[in-house]
Amino acid sequence: MTHDIDKNFVKDSEDSARGFVTIGIDTDTDQIKYNYLLATSIKLSDPNASVCLIVDKNKSDLVPKKYLHIFDYIAELPFGNTGHRDGFHGSNLWQIIHCTPYDETIYVDNDTLFLNVDIDLLWDKCSSYDLAMPSTALTFRNHRFDKRHMFNVEETYDLPTLFSNFIYFKGASPLALEWFKMADPVYQNWRDAYKNIFKDIKPLSFDKTVIANLVTSLLDVEKEVSVDLSFFYDLQNTGQRLWSNDIPSKWTDMLNHWIVGTKEVIIETSAITGGIIHYRDDSFATKGLIDEFVKQFDTEDKRRKIAD
Repeated sequence: MTHDIDKNFVKDSEDSARGFVTIGIDTDTDQIKYNYLLATSIKLSDPNASVCLIVDKNKSDLVPKKYLHIFDYIAELPFGNTGHRDGFHGSNLWQIIHCTPYDETIYVDNDTLFLNVDIDLLWDKCSSYDLAMPSTALTFRNHRFDKRHMFNVEETYDLPTLFSNFIYFKGASPLALEWFKMADPVYQNWRDAYKNIFKDIKPLSFDKTVIANLVTSLLDVEKEVSVDLSFFYDLQNTGQRLWSNDIPSKWTDMLNHWIVGTKEVIIETSAITGGIIHYRDDSFATKGLIDEFVKQFDTEDKRRKIAD
């Protein structure tokens, strides 16, 4: 079953022109804190940026009150958490076009940090597209991300190799409508898709990025949606071009790292001074890091209010 997209979603057109959305599905542990850090980091880059937290259907009242002040909207997955049985909450990606309050939307995975990002430049870069996903990324050493391991399945079947943790789309564009309509059955029936399409090697489990690339391939729109963001980082362990292939997925267990205030991330001897950082390892987002970003945001927010 596929779901029709309501293009007459009611919203305030002035306030809702552009914004960021991120999905937060709470489990036995607090997962919303990562969305909270993401939203805070976006607003440190641009205090006027709008951020929407998307939660499970009928669960918006359960979002901890201490997080509410940073979000401009709380939306619910209109068809509920389709990944609730197996815990693969990324399978809800197809629903975001149904519940975004924005005309132009940037979806971001919650294990992402914005660091000194020029938000206006980001929108300018994306707005020439109807739908866009990064085609390249940087390592923490500012080298080109090595795609060979992470995208092994895609390369085996000649699929696109785009990063799905950042997706820009115009909600009313035919291309975005078509992509999300195709994504609906593929994400919901990903096991059947694996069985029918991947005859040789296949992902060991649910893989949101593989499925996004499969959808893009089925529609033959790779060229139309590929965007090169020069300040997009992905810290997935196998793509870092390191001296060893034994870097664990929780890279913080092996690599020395620290944050200089809210302005610089240092890993080993390399510094990231600005960019969109998909850090992936939840151990990176410590309570101390979250508190530091929140403290800085609150300080700057008070200054703005005094100035006004």
